[in-house]
This record gives sequence, structure tokens and C-alpha cells, in this order.
Amino acid sequence: MTDDDVRVRTDERRRLLNELELERNQLIRNIETCRIRDIERPFIGDWSLKDIVGHVATWEAEFVTAIRELRAGNPSPLKGFNDSHRDQWNQDHVERKRDLNFWSVYEQLRGGRHRLNDELDQLSDEELTADGSEYLAIVRAATEHDREHWHQIAAILAGMAGVRRETTSGTD
Repeated sequence: MTDDDVRVRTDERRRLLNELELERNQLIRNIETCRIRDIERPFIGDWSLKDIVGHVATWEAEFVTAIRELRAGNPSPLKGFNDSHRDQWNQDHVERKRDLNFWSVYEQLRGGRHRLNDELDQLSDEELTADGSEYLAIVRAATEHDREHWHQIAAILAGMAGVRRETTSGTD
């Protein structure tokens, strides 16, 4: 690999991780802009703000698990995920967190990102940025998932009835 190739991979890694951080920061800002009353009552569809935070935290844990499995030489558990059961899976996992208080769920969201970043730190630039990299696909899915949910929250905060869906992360 030439010095230029190394530089390109390093720059791509930086860009990917900056985008990941940017989208999470926007999600956090939008969550923190919501009213206290939105924490427990339906906010987007049947889901409260706590449900949305728990949903994103759950998927973040799935991303961390997938990276760990890949690093161990095992197939990603996300590869075998059945899309036809996605809505039920999401609902089941949201309901599992309903008895937790909001701040506990919110801390899971923040802690999940730290764990994800720790896992990504263990990958080389090439492992993360190579064409067809499963790690790259996971980072993109995490980025898109945060973006999707902060857009939904922003639309509600702005009083809009709906939100334009830009991408599909495969998690909703």
C-alpha cells in the first residue's frame, strides 16, 4: 500500500467517524430539546421519547456485538437478521425498556456510543474503510439510524406532521 493509499484510508476513517459523531450529537441535541412531558407519552406514533432513545440504544448494542463477532472471526449477527420480523423485534425490545426510567435508558444510549467507538478504535483504517467492509456497513447503518431518528424528532419539534425519509438504515 502506498503512502497515498494510507493517507486516503486515514482521511476516509476520519470522515466516517466525524459523520458518526455529528449525527449522534444532533440526535442528542434534539432529545435534549424535547419537553419533559414527551418522555413517557406517545411522541412519534405510539413511541414515547424514552422508547425512541431505548430503540436507538438497543440497535447501538447490536452494532457493538456485530463488530465484536466480526473481530473474533465469526459472522455478523446482523447478516442473519430477518427483515420481515424487524417491526416486531423493534417493538419487543422497546417494551423491554419501558419499565426503566428515562435517565437509565439515556445513559445506555450514551454508553453504547462509547462502546462502539472503543470497538472502532481497534480496527485498522483498511479494515474500516475497505470496499465491501462489514465494519464500514455497520458504521454507515449507525450513522443513518441516528440521522433518521433525529430527523423524526426535529420534525415533531418543528410541528411538522411527517418527515421525509432520506435513507434506510435497515434498523427500522
